[in-house]
Amino acid sequence: MNRIVAGRLAGGLLCLGALAVRADDRLDFHVLGSIAPSCDLVADRIRIDLGAVAAGELAGAGAISPWRGAAFSGRDCIGATRAVVTMRATPYPGHPGLIAPVGEATGVAIEMRSASGQPLPPDGSTAVEFSWTGGPPELGFQARYVRVGPLQPGTAGATAQVQIRWE
Repeated sequence: MNRIVAGRLAGGLLCLGALAVRADDRLDFHVLGSIAPSCDLVADRIRIDLGAVAAGELAGAGAISPWRGAAFSGRDCIGATRAVVTMRATPYPGHPGLIAPVGEATGVAIEMRSASGQPLPPDGSTAVEFSWTGGPPELGFQARYVRVGPLQPGTAGATAQVQIRWE
């Protein structure tokens, strides 16, 4: 039967000089870490429906549609009173703060922001912050179309990845 003694193996056979165990041998452990705040989300996807916007409502370059919104809802939050959120999506060429839509429509991009009005570009590094004092959090977002060039009607949607850091 073998056993570990102060970090060294001592066997049933004793070989003098081959395995020395001293009374002052010791092994120190340093354990590091932390417990991070956390929240679960009610749903891991939200959909912002921009609806059918008439081409006439986007009459010229810079014209915008109304903001439409949706929110992620948190639950089972432990120690979290703040969330820092970034978004990554394909930027519209020449307009890095806007998202390039997928579909038949051309000449439009999608602009995102938090429900409180903080711009949320698709760069994956610009953060918006949410805070709450009690109860489950709601991370609200809004989107709208922005005309950026000659307009061709059709579908125009996008998908973005959101990263949330709970604090």
